[in-house]
Amino acid sequence: MESYRPLDITVISATGLNHFLFFLRMRVYVVVSLLNGNSVVEKKTHASNGRNPKWNHRIKFPIEEKAIHTTTLLFVLRQQRVCGDRDIGEVSIPVSELLESNPSGSEHVVDYQVQSMRGTSIGTFTFSHQFREKVCPARDATGSPNPSAMTYTNNQQGIPVYQQSPGYPNYPAPQYGTGVGWYNPTTPVPPGGYPYPP
Repeated sequence: MESYRPLDITVISATGLNHFLFFLRMRVYVVVSLLNGNSVVEKKTHASNGRNPKWNHRIKFPIEEKAIHTTTLLFVLRQQRVCGDRDIGEVSIPVSELLESNPSGSEHVVDYQVQSMRGTSIGTFTFSHQFREKVCPARDATGSPNPSAMTYTNNQQGIPVYQQSPGYPNYPAPQYGTGVGWYNPTTPVPPGGYPYPP
């Protein structure tokens, strides 16, 4: 797994959806998708009432560093109905555009015009975005990604200590703070050594 940039999105609100929401009781939610070729990661907000719905819904996406320039962030505003939900409009933005407009990494609030399915502007959509610092996943001895590895550090000597994997009950548990490896050196070894795990 390559390094990635966590992207925090807050879906805030929409205004001016009068052409579609004829009644205040109409409910609208947002489907947020991260598109990269055939890869689609999709999440959605709760539904909100009215012509000017508010969500303040936080969403997190991990984006591979090498895929930033080929990934698109898509917001689809959808009207919730008993007879079947329908799309109201959408906002589509290249992820690279968001990164270039906010290289500092602070939270940045933006407004975009909502485009109807016919290509006309039907309102304004507001959200915030923030790119976190690049994350590099841990790797095992072969150089392969090992995201399940949990690394600990001995505070006194700065030596990495790794948590023992489950499934080996015959081995003593690691003693953090006293030992710097897999076992406590003060623990006596039983005659004949430790039995091999099954």
